[in-house]
Amino acid sequence: MKANPRHPSLHFKKVGELWSARIDDNYRALALESADGFDWIWIGSHAEYDRLIK
Repeated sequence: MKANPRHPSLHFKKVGELWSARIDDNYRALALESADGFDWIWIGSHAEYDRLIK
């Protein structure tokens, strides 16, 4: 991730002010962009993720 945070396998995308990454088919992670890269602020199920980003 640190070497290439936008690698296609991560399905890394901007969601509002946050960035989303796929961990696997069932889990997602959310981050805020910072001067040093990304600060990961949340990890959870895909269902929880869908509720959070709406």
